[in-house]
Amino acid sequence: MTTGGVAVNYRFTRHPHLYAPRMVGIELTFSNLSTEEIPIIKLGSKSLPSGMSLHEFPALSNIPPEQSRSVTLGIDYNDTTQAAKLDLVIGSRPYTVSISCPTGEMVRPLNMSQMAFTQEQAKLSGMNEATGRMSLPSTHSDAKSVTQRIYHTANILQVPSGDTDLLLFAGQTVSGGSLVLLSLGLDTMVLTVNTEKIVLGNMLVKEIKTALEKQ
Repeated sequence: MTTGGVAVNYRFTRHPHLYAPRMVGIELTFSNLSTEEIPIIKLGSKSLPSGMSLHEFPALSNIPPEQSRSVTLGIDYNDTTQAAKLDLVIGSRPYTVSISCPTGEMVRPLNMSQMAFTQEQAKLSGMNEATGRMSLPSTHSDAKSVTQRIYHTANILQVPSGDTDLLLFAGQTVSGGSLVLLSLGLDTMVLTVNTEKIVLGNMLVKEIKTALEKQ
């Protein structure tokens, strides 16, 4: 977004935040597009849903024209899909922004064997299971392409599988440490996510389905 003569870009770092490992790290880059120096950029008031918390970034001072500065913001989303609303104060004016976190960025990779995966998946059946049927483009239907697209969408780790038609991935939520298990049958084109975080599981199926079906 661009506001107050400043372009603001953000990305999820996929690294544990230094202040608290329960927080998602978000790198904010501020670029001064104006012809004058920006005296200060800082965080103003915050509006966070219950259970969420935030670690502020240090204020940035004296940003010259055509220069950029980056900082890291930490947000504990409490394993929910709700957005964090906050004011970015540029100079002396506040600009309200809303930062939501894709469910794929709410998880961190987890190293797991296939045996452990199967055992844990069996415990997370029924209501803790979300499924979706895929329709993959012919140019991106091989295991390598599918794996790359899943990695791009979700911060999880592939689990070794003895079946070439079965892709397995494991992770855990950043905030609460809940297991997130993902399986995709390349022969059936059925994606399954098992997690006790029911809303997160359903959202993750939708996000990955959208990513995999792109032409």
